[in-house]
Amino acid sequence: MNVEIKTLKEFTTKEFILISGLPGIAYIGKLSVEYLVQQLKAELIAELYSKYFPPYTLIKKDGVVELLKNQFFKFTDNKTNLAFLSGNAQAYSPEGQFEVVEAILNWGIAHGLKKIYSIAAYATDKTINKPTVYGTSTNIELLEDFKKLGVVPLDDGVIVGENGLIMGLAKKKNIEAVCLLGETRGYQTPTGQYLIDAKATKEVISILTKFLDLKVNMDPLDKQAKDMDEIISKMTEVERRIKNQMTQSTKRPSYVT
Repeated sequence: MNVEIKTLKEFTTKEFILISGLPGIAYIGKLSVEYLVQQLKAELIAELYSKYFPPYTLIKKDGVVELLKNQFFKFTDNKTNLAFLSGNAQAYSPEGQFEVVEAILNWGIAHGLKKIYSIAAYATDKTINKPTVYGTSTNIELLEDFKKLGVVPLDDGVIVGENGLIMGLAKKKNIEAVCLLGETRGYQTPTGQYLIDAKATKEVISILTKFLDLKVNMDPLDKQAKDMDEIISKMTEVERRIKNQMTQSTKRPSYVT
């Protein structure tokens, strides 16, 4: 089987909202969902495995290995039924991404999926003081509701990967969906690994929790955002010095004759 969803706990509900955030630029989607899962103490209910995930296993702190996977969690209160989707991988081929997202949606429809909120990153090279949250939707009415909370609608561009693909395939299946994109510089380490952008993540979570009327403690995320600001500030200063040195080294001396 190309995609397998392993049920761990029963998930019976008339209808629910899926909040999805998989690894991507600055890990905004992944961090947003995992933070909400942690704060709301959501319960793990299913795991998704696929042969389209990268071909390696992860070694955990206890020395035990595990396959790359996506995970489903549930949270229910008196107001709403939520399911969360995150994980440590996306499919690495276009065909795989389509199959994985189709499996996610089919699982959701079988359990009463009503709406999807996907979380992704909006990469920019400009200086960011307070990250903007951009948005796009499968219908204009739903997007208007988020505009009231400060979300800026996008009118062009693309959303790469499963965080965007789930929107298009949801629309095809007549499921309403919104994608919230946190603005980020997408800083990377010298080895190409993205740094977690906790500040952009906080902006996205703030809007989503207001919209869903969820009470979430933001203090741990504030501390993480402050720590990352210090790291990024140091990286920016190093980059500035390197550029200045390179500029000086390429200047040729002028001669007067």
